Amino acid sequence: MIGKVGLGRYAKGILVYCYYDKPLSTKQIKQLGTEDVRGELVYIQNLALQKLPDGRFDIENLSRQFLDNMEKNRRLTKFIWHQSFSFPPGENPGNEKITEIAMQFARDFGFEDNQMAVFLHSDKAHKHFHIVANRINYNGKNTADHFNNYARVGKFCRKMELELGLRITPDMHLTAENKQQPRQTVDQALLKLKQAVDSILPNVSTMQQLGTALQKQGVKTLVKRGITFINTRNGMKVKGSDIGREYSLANLEKRLGEVQSPQKSKSAELSLAKQRKKGLSI
Repeated sequence: MIGKVGLGRYAKGILVYCYYDKPLSTKQIKQLGTEDVRGELVYIQNLALQKLPDGRFDIENLSRQFLDNMEKNRRLTKFIWHQSFSFPPGENPGNEKITEIAMQFARDFGFEDNQMAVFLHSDKAHKHFHIVANRINYNGKNTADHFNNYARVGKFCRKMELELGLRITPDMHLTAENKQQPRQTVDQALLKLKQAVDSILPNVSTMQQLGTALQKQGVKTLVKRGITFINTRNGMKVKGSDIGREYSLANLEKRLGEVQSPQKSKSAELSLAKQRKKGLSI
């Protein structure tokens, strides 16, 4: 999955592009029909929808809602965030996964309570979708900082690929710190680490045992408030939560707890508490 981001000040132009795929005047839009619609609206939040007599969505009405909210913060000129995500040719995630990506994007990038619309395009070899979001919330606050966008979007793509079982697309860096590393190497290392943890978990019952088994594969495990995996060969550090939700410390403990007896579980918790207090690696 590849992500691209842009900022703008013209809501209507971006919305028209996402829905029709070309710049159009109000008169031209009135002359169109449903067969001219390109984008499928798959998700919307904090916006009201109206339809034209022929069943098309009223994009002008949608854009006015963005503008009305913009009036609460005139200092922010580029208040529209236009985000696109593209999948590799042949990958066809359903609308449910696309909606999940969009909702997680809203949580991670500061749009959870803001206006947002998501349009899916399926007319090219690679399926892709567009997110049009208002950076200004209903209180007039800019909730979406655009600092370091490239690295943040790349990291988000890797996270979603791993969490949702999507194809790894080595075209964006995991983090800004890894920009000098070959992209494919970084992605392969993440996938290899994920597979190693998955293969070990069914055969261990404590975090200590998991750490010992990973150590044999060249991965040191550091437990503090969270869990970090360190490749002892190249020094690459990865937080468990960056691999996916299931690999955060809390969720790894839950997954281990499923195979622990009550007595072993209590002993493991006491041991882990000591490790966290001291910030020890295992």
